[in-house]
Amino acid sequence: MRRLARLTNQPLLVLSLPMAAATAVAAEGPTQGIATAVPAYRQADIVALLTVSGPIDRITLRSLERRVALARAEGAEAVVLEINTPGGALDATLDICHLIKTEAPGNTVAWIRPQAYSAGTIIALACREIVTAPGAVFGDAAPISPFRPIPLTERAKLESPILHEVIDSARRNHYDENLVQAFISVGVELWLIEDVSTGERIFVDRNEYKVAFGDEGEPPDQFTRVAPPDHVQRGPRVKPWFQGLIPVDPQPPGTAPDPAELRMLIELEQDLPPSRRRLEEADRGRFTLIKQAIANDRLLVVGPAEALDYGLATRLIADEEQLKAYFGAQTLRRYDRSWSEFLVRFLTHPAVRVVLLVIFVICLLIELAAPGMGAFGLTAAVALLIVIGAPWLTGMAQWWEIALIIAGLGLFALELFVVPGFGLAGVAGAGCVLVGLVGTFITADIRSPAGQRELLQGLGVTCTAVFAAGVVCWLLFRQIDTIPVLGQFILKSQLASSDDEPAAQSGLLDALRGSQRPLEPGDKGMVQTDLRPAGRANFGGRPVEVTSVTGYIDKGAPVRVVSVGRFVIEVEKA
Repeated sequence: MRRLARLTNQPLLVLSLPMAAATAVAAEGPTQGIATAVPAYRQADIVALLTVSGPIDRITLRSLERRVALARAEGAEAVVLEINTPGGALDATLDICHLIKTEAPGNTVAWIRPQAYSAGTIIALACREIVTAPGAVFGDAAPISPFRPIPLTERAKLESPILHEVIDSARRNHYDENLVQAFISVGVELWLIEDVSTGERIFVDRNEYKVAFGDEGEPPDQFTRVAPPDHVQRGPRVKPWFQGLIPVDPQPPGTAPDPAELRMLIELEQDLPPSRRRLEEADRGRFTLIKQAIANDRLLVVGPAEALDYGLATRLIADEEQLKAYFGAQTLRRYDRSWSEFLVRFLTHPAVRVVLLVIFVICLLIELAAPGMGAFGLTAAVALLIVIGAPWLTGMAQWWEIALIIAGLGLFALELFVVPGFGLAGVAGAGCVLVGLVGTFITADIRSPAGQRELLQGLGVTCTAVFAAGVVCWLLFRQIDTIPVLGQFILKSQLASSDDEPAAQSGLLDALRGSQRPLEPGDKGMVQTDLRPAGRANFGGRPVEVTSVTGYIDKGAPVRVVSVGRFVIEVEKA
């Protein structure tokens, strides 16, 4: 293993312990490397293995908090995060990194098996070490927006907290700071060079390369140039309506940011000074070029060989037995996600939430069509409880969103039972419920790409559910007589009319199908709820919202229609 040295009296950050260990393992091969003595800082008798799979979100965060606490309580001396993820939400990712650095044991290792893109890379860098499975890959951790190109200033602001996080991780865990930034930012180009006298390797940018090699000219371009990354180049997917809803800095569609300008903005946003000095004229002639590590038109993605070579990974580990040997452990305990966490993830899936909202709307309408709190009212309540309860358990829904939904339902009730007719209360109630439901999807800043993605998803799920419920209700009410099972649940009260003729059976259902004639002045009926002065009366088996012109009328009293307006039916005691 190579010994670390210094170029001058000031320290130069090199690929340190991970680089040295990686070089030794590369020489020995993965199997022989596992058999070597375990250093004291890594040795652990009990190792906890925690899986991190699928998209990273608030559910992942809550699950890791529970499992890390459980592992520590049961005596785990080391924690391994087995990562297999395509990426995920930025806020949850940063919170997981904070959890790793403050709550998890110091001996926490990331095992990339088989991929850790985007958020997975950021989480892996926060761990003390990274090991990889054969064929594993990680990198490409830039923030993206599925709706529009991200303007330069906004991209710099988005990348700043990520850069701050990965640079902090690099300093804690002895990774090269320039290299980890290449995971995040387009415009970073680096060359790997080696001190000919000490064998130490560092990554340098174009300016430092020129300082190190002097008159040898421009650094070689060993990459085939490609178009700017897709998330930088493409035009907006959502047209100006959405961009007007969420104002952003203008940027012509299809244009790519200038890498030099982007790099300058990122450096302005990044307040961490470098932990190593930059090369100076006195260092000229001491280095030889190994290769170009990354070009400025792409993001860094590495496999096992490059991860070991660059000092990002310390070992190639294929299975759990090799993992135990890596720690010198006697016991390896797996802590998987609980069934309740799988259930919550299932219930918060957009497709499941669409189905639940459809059930809620349909059952609510049927309950209104069949007076009295019955099976359909209870089903609607349970569906709504799941829709708002599952996100609340994961931290996706806040108290104000739930309060807004409840307030909206209260306004609906006010419209139905106190102020007949679809007026201000009904419109306000619909708006409150819509905003509350959409809000349960949003966890990030509404102006960020993640927040806009969540907003559009929430609008899509809610509007799709309302439309689907409307279509199902229309078909259901047209065919209600042919569905015997449904008919058994619906309350059908027979109320005789004033001329002792049998009443119609389906009431509001018939009205929804359009089979009842409009009410006219002089029609008689019976009060179903106290009129205070508004309430419900039944006319020939048809429940109708009415308003009394003679003041309070008790339930069960006969009434007569006085006038029929567009929104209000006025009655008097008969």
